[in-house]
Parts: sequence; C-alpha cells; structure tokens
Amino acid sequence: VDNGNEKKAAAVAAAAASSKDDDESLSPSDKSYLAKFLNPTYLQDKSIDEIRECFENESSVQLRHFFNEEWSSKVKSATSLMDENDKLGKDHRRPSSSSVEYDVGVCDKWIPVGPAHKQRFLEYVGDDDDDDVEDDTKDDSPSSTAGSLLCSMKRSVFESDAFGRWLKSVTSLGMPEGHRGRVRRFRPGLDYTVAHYGILTTSSVLDATMCFVAGKGDQCKYDEETGDLIGSDDDAIWDSGDVGGFECYIAADEGEGEENEADDEYNEDNDTKLLSVSASDNTLSLVYRDPGTMRFVKYVGSGAPSSRWDLSLEYSVIDDDDDEEEEEEKEDSE
Repeated sequence: VDNGNEKKAAAVAAAAASSKDDDESLSPSDKSYLAKFLNPTYLQDKSIDEIRECFENESSVQLRHFFNEEWSSKVKSATSLMDENDKLGKDHRRPSSSSVEYDVGVCDKWIPVGPAHKQRFLEYVGDDDDDDVEDDTKDDSPSSTAGSLLCSMKRSVFESDAFGRWLKSVTSLGMPEGHRGRVRRFRPGLDYTVAHYGILTTSSVLDATMCFVAGKGDQCKYDEETGDLIGSDDDAIWDSGDVGGFECYIAADEGEGEENEADDEYNEDNDTKLLSVSASDNTLSLVYRDPGTMRFVKYVGSGAPSSRWDLSLEYSVIDDDDDEEEEEEKEDSE
C-alpha cells in the first residue's frame, strides 16, 4: 500500500468533511436572511449558546417573542380579525351551555380535520402562490389573509435552509433531513387533538411548534409562597391551563401499545406526563420527541381569549453524537 496515496486520500476525505460542516454551519448570510423575520436576540451567538445549553439539558426549550415586531404584528392583526369575524374569543365568550357551530371558520382554504374521536381543528390548505411573503393580502377576506400569512411564514422561514442550519446550531442535532408540517387553527369551544398510538413515530424527531394566541407572550409570575399564578390577563389565562390549548407530551405504555392496533386511542388514565407547554403568543417550542412519546393539544375551552393558531412542524434529524458513534464503529471495523 502506498502510504503517500493513503495520506492524500485522508486529506481529501478530511477536506470533504470540513466542507460539509461549513455547508451546515449558520453563516452571516443565513443570519441576514433570518433577521428579516426573527427577533434579533435569537441570532446572537451568546443567545444561541444559551439556547443550545438549555436544549441539551432539557431536550426542549420555549422561545418567547420569536418573530420580530413587524411579523408578530401582522399575525396579531390578521388572526384577531378572523376571530372577530367568526365571533370567537374574549369579546364573544359563550355560556358553557351554549355550543359553537362546527362549521364556524370553515371555507375552501380552511378545512376541518378529523376524525372527531382523535382530533378536530382547521387546517389551512392554500394555493401554490401563498409562499410570497410580500403579497399576503391578494384576497382581502380575513380567512385568506390570516391563512396565507401563516403559510408564507411557514415556507419562507421554517422550511428554509437557513432555518435548518439555525436549528442545528441551537439543538446540537444534525441538519434536518426532512420535514412535514401544518398551519392549524384550534377554535374556542370546538377543537383539540387526542393522544393515540397511531401518532407514534418509528424514529426520534424534532417538534417545532410556533404558537399565536391572544396576549403579549410574556412569562407569567407565580407567588413564591403560595405558588399561585399572579395576574388575570390573557397570558395568565392561557398559562393557568383552565381554558386548555396547551400541548402535552406523554409516555406511551409499551406493553399496551404492542397489544393494540396502531390507531387505537390512548387510555389517558394510564398516561405519564413528560412535558406540558402552555399556549403563548409568538412563542416557538422545540421538543426532541423519541418514538415512545405521544403528544396532544388540550381541548380549547369556550372561555379561551382567542383561537390557538400554530405552525406545527416535525423535522427528521440525526443526533451529531450518533453520527460520531457510527463513525467510530466504522473505523473500528476497518
């Protein structure tokens, strides 16, 4: 064997690996692009390091005031207008005995998702031209404006390569290999999802859920002595959990999961809560979910301050540590 050729091959391989790392690193141009949309705090190196440390310790993190003022204001205006148009939210609260029509908010672009024993919410299914973030008011109807705005943000931000590299930087997970997602609306007095075995994944994924609701999205405070929630504004109402709308992660019962069909409804009496994320305006939740974990959005009560609007995405990722272990095993076998 020619040692010189071996060294040359090793150098080429190292250069290729370095190039791949560079391609997956968050660049100044990535930050420049994301700065059009995001709160600049989340693009600072110090903040990225702090987020990564938190995520590595907890496997989850919630980032408040995620979009900058321009985009958060656009969403607030569009979604508030649609709730007002549909007579939903704090200014239109109904008695508990009063029901909401199932078809409220339903149109050709906002369609109901079921079946009802597992989930009910509205999903936006827009046109191909909804990815133009600068042209989000082609249709002046409230339903189209809110939907197209959220859809364009999903495509221009959450499905961009720049955001993929940002995710890699703040989670220490590998570059996302694929994704799927929805633009959803959970209406007060109507909508929810249920935990069931059919939603279990075969591999770990990164959940990125961007939530928009009535309120300022501020961190709520609790009395140090009593532990009681302080305040009664919209943020406090959502944080209390009394009106639902929060997303909950629970551990599946492995034994029961093996015995039942994949789409059997999960028995909530046997669940184990791992994490609960309150609905909060302009807040991004990142959660690393393994194959044994289910999640659901609690029924949004009729007393909720607004609909819960969210961009729910699921990224296929490979932990960098797993990559290193595979490389080491490969080297050992050689």
